[in-house]
This record gives sequence, C-alpha cells and structure tokens, in this order.
Amino acid sequence: MIKVLYDQHCSLCSKEINYYKSIAPKGIFLWCNLHTHNKLLRKYKITHKDALLSLHVIDEKEILYKGIDAFCLIWKNLKGWRLLNFIIRMPIIYPVSRAFYSYFALWRFKKMKYCEVN
Repeated sequence: MIKVLYDQHCSLCSKEINYYKSIAPKGIFLWCNLHTHNKLLRKYKITHKDALLSLHVIDEKEILYKGIDAFCLIWKNLKGWRLLNFIIRMPIIYPVSRAFYSYFALWRFKKMKYCEVN
C-alpha cells in the first residue's frame, strides 16, 4: 500500500486528505497521521520538523516522495486526478510547481504555532 504521512492537526491538510480518502479506491492507500506514526518516521529517517513542513508518501517499493512529488503519486492513483499528475510533470510546469509548493509549505509551517519544534 501507498503510505501517506500527513498532518492531521492542520485543518487544510485534514480537509484535503479527507477528500482524497473519500474518493480513493480501497486497498491503495494507508493514511498515516504523522503525529501517531513515529515508527514510520524513524524507519524512513524523516524528522518531525520535515514531516510537518511537507507531505511525505512512501510507495509500494518503499521509495519516499516529498512535497509536490508526494501529491503527484497520490493524484496518479486517483481517478479524475491523473490528468493533474500528468500536467504537473510537464517540463516547464514541474520546477515551477515544486518551487511554489516549497514556498507555500514553508509559509504554512511558519504560521502554525504547533510547528515550533526544535
């Protein structure tokens, strides 16, 4: 199964992931709240800060995806979202999308009080 590590305390993240859960085929994803899956974080050497900063997804082959790449893996496996994965992966759009996601993730991270970790 594809493991999705997300921040359940973030209202934006929760809304988005809950939507994906509602449309996802059974048996494809394992939805993991990063606050309760410490073993998974340790296994893949993901710091709590990095997990809060951006979405992390682990595929069936145990390959770790982060940020926009993590979203693309989710979208690739959701009917009706595959086209967005294809568009984001286009040569000019991909680097812009990565930069935009990184900027947005950092902005969100700085706004959340509970993200103040050492």
